Amino acid sequence: MSVMMRFSFPVAALCVCAALAGTPASAEDGRTGAFVGGAALGAVGGVLIGQALANRPPPPPPVVRPAPVIYDLYFSQLDRLHADCDAGSRRACIAFGEFIGEHREREAEWRREHPDLFHWNDY
Repeated sequence: MSVMMRFSFPVAALCVCAALAGTPASAEDGRTGAFVGGAALGAVGGVLIGQALANRPPPPPPVVRPAPVIYDLYFSQLDRLHADCDAGSRRACIAFGEFIGEHREREAEWRREHPDLFHWNDY
């Protein structure tokens, strides 16, 4: 928008208000002055608010955050025990079985997600 267009409306509004204010007012017509003053103030205030809204910066782009990573502490321990059991540690094999027994509520989930840990049960 050009500078000329920005200031043409307020200037025109003030000229009209000044012309109306210059008309002779009588005691019978006491509302003319209040109306002209209110119209002038409303026009100038509207233009100032419009310019303030037009000059504000655009809103920042939305922040996209990655989904949180769910870390299963129990599974990492289960995986470590399984690896030690496969390496030949009898103690790790017993601890592996006990660990599964202690966490029966998660056993079905672990079997679905990591069937390779339970290959010994397929025989």
